[in-house]
Amino acid sequence: MESLYISQQGCYVSLKQDCVLVRQGKTVLQEAQLPMLEQILVFGQSQLTTQLIRSCLFRSIPIAYLSRMGRCYGRVLPVASGYRSLARQQFALSEGIRLAIAGQIVKAKLKNSRVILQRQQRRQESAELSGAIAQLGAVGIAGG
Repeated sequence: MESLYISQQGCYVSLKQDCVLVRQGKTVLQEAQLPMLEQILVFGQSQLTTQLIRSCLFRSIPIAYLSRMGRCYGRVLPVASGYRSLARQQFALSEGIRLAIAGQIVKAKLKNSRVILQRQQRRQESAELSGAIAQLGAVGIAGG
């Protein structure tokens, strides 16, 4: 398995049967067989056709979009079968268990909000921040 790196700017990447064509203008810079690809990495400003993206999703070939210097903007991945299975399992939980999990998530988010407000309070004192921190502490969100 191999990785396809698209690092030249302004490339147009398309699919012809099972062959990936990397073009710049009318010039074909590179060809790769789709079944042999493990991943596609796109650096900078290049375009991939919808047909290529769909084929990659169907074959579980991830596509990563990166800056020219290699900073990752994001990836295109297929919806994993495990995700569907997880969603079914979550739906099968009793209402009480789902409510308890939702409560824990809300509590964790409120606790995180309180920590963020405390950090901001250390940088710049504010009566409004003190009040919000106290309110969050009063509802039992305090502590580590």
